[in-house]
Amino acid sequence: MIVNLFHALPEIISTKRLTMVRTTLAHSPSLFKIWSDSEVAEYMNIEKFTTVLQAEEMIKAINAEPAACRYTIFLNKEIIGSLGINEINSLDHTIEIGYELAKSFWKKGYMTELLTGFLSEIESYLPYKGVFAKVLPDNSASISLLEKLGFQLENQTEELDLYTKKVCTIFIYKLYFK
Repeated sequence: MIVNLFHALPEIISTKRLTMVRTTLAHSPSLFKIWSDSEVAEYMNIEKFTTVLQAEEMIKAINAEPAACRYTIFLNKEIIGSLGINEINSLDHTIEIGYELAKSFWKKGYMTELLTGFLSEIESYLPYKGVFAKVLPDNSASISLLEKLGFQLENQTEELDLYTKKVCTIFIYKLYFK
């Protein structure tokens, strides 16, 4: 059974320094700035956005999908990224998470803080055994982050990289809840 994740999780999730709010179209201009950065887009497996309309369309698509949800990340009143649930793996009852920050906020400990809080909410509110993240092998920062949080490399697969338009290896890191 697929739970409508958009309704199961809280509207707002707060950590010590940051706030995650369900993503809305009002966030499109700020998220566009992040998603149009080629270094960010490369690790998101998306084509670099060139218009705000693309950000709006992505937000509409995510919000229309019952098995997905996205949160916009705020530092004070500034939007610095997003994170959320991308899909459900019904075979092993896990869910895929995805995340990104604006480049100027990399390596400041924000994503460790965010994922710790987000994973706690997922474990509390959703009936899944764990989570997984797909990571490009050269994304050493994301791999280090996931390993620090207890994720383990479980598998690798080949997928079309929408950024490079080539088939590439993707690592799948998983964390099972206790």
